[in-house]
Amino acid sequence: MSLGNDKNRIKPVTDKVEEPDRALKSYLDTLLLEIETLPSENVTVKEPPPAADIKVEEAQVSEPKLEQSTETQPQQESALPDWVENEFQVLLFKVNGITMGMPLNAMKGILSYSGEASQLPGQPAWSLGVILNRDEKVVVIDSARLLMPERLTSDTQIEPQQLLLIGEGDRALAVDTICNTLCVVKEDVRWRNGIHNKPWYAGIIVEELSVLLDVDGIMQLLAA
Repeated sequence: MSLGNDKNRIKPVTDKVEEPDRALKSYLDTLLLEIETLPSENVTVKEPPPAADIKVEEAQVSEPKLEQSTETQPQQESALPDWVENEFQVLLFKVNGITMGMPLNAMKGILSYSGEASQLPGQPAWSLGVILNRDEKVVVIDSARLLMPERLTSDTQIEPQQLLLIGEGDRALAVDTICNTLCVVKEDVRWRNGIHNKPWYAGIIVEELSVLLDVDGIMQLLAA
């Protein structure tokens, strides 16, 4: 699946989400209130680099294998996440109608998702079950329930169509749909400041009004 050829625009959100513009503004405003206000700058998002090919594969159902992940230290304004470079590629996608982004170098691949996964009793609420990918067991994570449980209702929940492999490829974030890739410079992001009560939240890509995820923080949250 070639993501780099898509235009650097976000596709319209599915009509299952009620008043998406208001929901997005409310959610971003909540996050912005928790970080210091930075001086306003003119920000230009650059055109995406040549195609970043990530193969989309079908996955089989199996049983879960849960592993502990290494915790990361809270980020300070003067110490950005280790993966931050002057320029880095980001994959944009939707989670329950909210646009989010993830550094491409934090991903192991993308799988299509039919909603089928084996489930065992006693699993966390964010677990959708387990699938088998290339003979390896992968825990499917309900991204909306893990990252924004306070916004999840039966009326707004969207059935995920794609899985983003993270960690060692043994965890997969279920997302609504893939949008596009873009190249971001670190000045394009309003980074979180100090200790944040959402370890998965790295900041906001200002021009795109999208939430940038910290995969290390997600792994920390899963291990808690």
